[in-house]
Amino acid sequence: MTDLHRIRTELADAFALGTHSLHGPAHWARVEMHAVRLAEVSGGDAEVGRWFSVFHDAARQDEGHDTGHGARGAALVRHYRPLLPLSDAQVELLAQACHGHELGHVTDDPTIGACWDADRLELVRVGMTPRADLMSIAAGQAAARDREGWLRTLAAQA
Repeated sequence: MTDLHRIRTELADAFALGTHSLHGPAHWARVEMHAVRLAEVSGGDAEVGRWFSVFHDAARQDEGHDTGHGARGAALVRHYRPLLPLSDAQVELLAQACHGHELGHVTDDPTIGACWDADRLELVRVGMTPRADLMSIAAGQAAARDREGWLRTLAAQA
């Protein structure tokens, strides 16, 4: 079992909202798909994007706004640091991405942008349409403008 799979399983088992939550493991898997591809096309770090998908919502305590869940996700990253096959710089970037993902900001950093945009592309699960003007990177903006085309591209690469 890979570190990613082991940690994802552990976090899913401990997830307060249950495995069928709107913010649970199925969401994490879709965010991973988006984050990896967005990072690849934007020059970001796809491994950070992959790990972001696991940690960003893992500490949620509520299906609603849940202020502070990003900071709690960053704390989980630091807790699991000894098990993460990432450099210190990657772990810091991952923690920053988790901490800030709930704040509604955009960034020039291609890795953090890929993470945040990946999560925002999944807003359709809660009845919201992703907005290009709230995406950080060009690929995220394009995906928000043509979500169906983006999903077809991802499916073709799977």
